[in-house]
Amino acid sequence: MIPVIDEFCWTSHRKILSCAQTQLPWLQSFGIQISGKAEKPLIPHIHPDCMEIVFLLKGFQIYETDGYLFRLTGYDIFVTHTGEPHSSGDFPEHISDLMWFQLRLSALAQTFHKQKASELACALHELPRIFRGNAALESQLREAFFYLASSDSIIQALGQELFTSCLYRMILLSRELKPLQVDQISEAIIYIHEHIDEPIALENVAASCGFSLSRFKSKFKQETGITPRAFINYVKITQAKQLLEQKLSVTEVSSRLSFDTPNYFATLFKKYTGQTPTQYQNSLSQKTDFV
Repeated sequence: MIPVIDEFCWTSHRKILSCAQTQLPWLQSFGIQISGKAEKPLIPHIHPDCMEIVFLLKGFQIYETDGYLFRLTGYDIFVTHTGEPHSSGDFPEHISDLMWFQLRLSALAQTFHKQKASELACALHELPRIFRGNAALESQLREAFFYLASSDSIIQALGQELFTSCLYRMILLSRELKPLQVDQISEAIIYIHEHIDEPIALENVAASCGFSLSRFKSKFKQETGITPRAFINYVKITQAKQLLEQKLSVTEVSSRLSFDTPNYFATLFKKYTGQTPTQYQNSLSQKTDFV
């Protein structure tokens, strides 16, 4: 099992603060990510001595832990406990916006009074595996993140207080017991993955989750942030990359994934990756040459 400790990072799509930036010894890392394309599956890993909380803001993700798959859509919060292995299973990391933070509960006493640290650690340990956040929590977490990133000690102190407040808000949200509803869009996404090597008609996907076509298109865009057809295309392109890595020809990949023509496949592949399929294979060969 691979141990992972997220380190400081600051790019347009991915920003991570470590405890060196936040000055909170129990906040191992705090990150924000905007992913505009599918990524390879998240490999099984652990965060040593840390629990991790992922807040999915927009899009769709699948995570696996303890032998179970968990499907997340917008505003779902996913919890993995200290030392617990987790991954995205065989599924790619999807187009999504998310926040996450890794908490070292054993270090809470360095900031809080012993009793308060114990109460907070207990409440965090008792969080359910998955529950719903909301827009207010998102707004407060974003504000806390950028305050914590400040070099001004007063602003950073405000960020520390704000982030702590976010934890208590999150704990209270987890206690709002609401009846679970059938996750119809997740069922549609599973259908897409299971039929990715076929021509996929949106009417069939809509039927798989009990929606009319128009209602399905609207609901899918609302929950994932992209259209159903765009989602199908990028899942196909993600699969295509794996087949190209196996040195299949462009024509073979196009046929296996039921694209209309190899030319259409090549055009779509470039739209999603910035490279033609041939250029992608050549780049793989060049990386191998340097190993």
